[in-house]
Amino acid sequence: MILEGFEEYYYFKRLLSLGVFSSVYDITLINAKSASSIPAKYQDALASDSYSIVLIVCDMDRRPKEYEMILQGVKDIIGDNCGEKVIVFTRPCTLQVILYHFGDVTLTTQSKKSARADVQRLTGVANYDAHQDQLERICQGIYRKSWNDMCKRLKSLSTDSHDIPSSNMWVLFERLSSDDFAWIDEMDKSIFTK
Repeated sequence: MILEGFEEYYYFKRLLSLGVFSSVYDITLINAKSASSIPAKYQDALASDSYSIVLIVCDMDRRPKEYEMILQGVKDIIGDNCGEKVIVFTRPCTLQVILYHFGDVTLTTQSKKSARADVQRLTGVANYDAHQDQLERICQGIYRKSWNDMCKRLKSLSTDSHDIPSSNMWVLFERLSSDDFAWIDEMDKSIFTK
């Protein structure tokens, strides 16, 4: 998985440590460290021929200029009709999903400053600005027992990328929680054959 940045990286690292996904998957996390690096990281991962599938996890901005750049970069690599098949998005940001482990929240912007009150209310972390130590502390507060509550909240989100908030991350979580990995072959066929 190509992860946009540290929010995604610490979150998925924590989920892997909790064993919420099926053991049939061997998941590699690649931190792109910025949206602009995602297409190059994606191309490198594909070219390595080391993975059954390469997926992207990223935010979709309120004004999705960076998301459109990511989508175009992926389309340039695998074709015009396939880019959105490999992108897992959360709008406005992955922090929405992370906070779902702690309670109800509706973020409407990626602004860390705007999220501070919700982050403190739900996690106890004050003055949130997405520093790695804050992300690690928040993600260490996620336990397996909060997985089902988060999933219920996430399922209630729209999957329409025009809506704020919205996400298709539930589809990824559902797939990774299942022992049936036929979806990988089906997705590869739909991406790499005409």
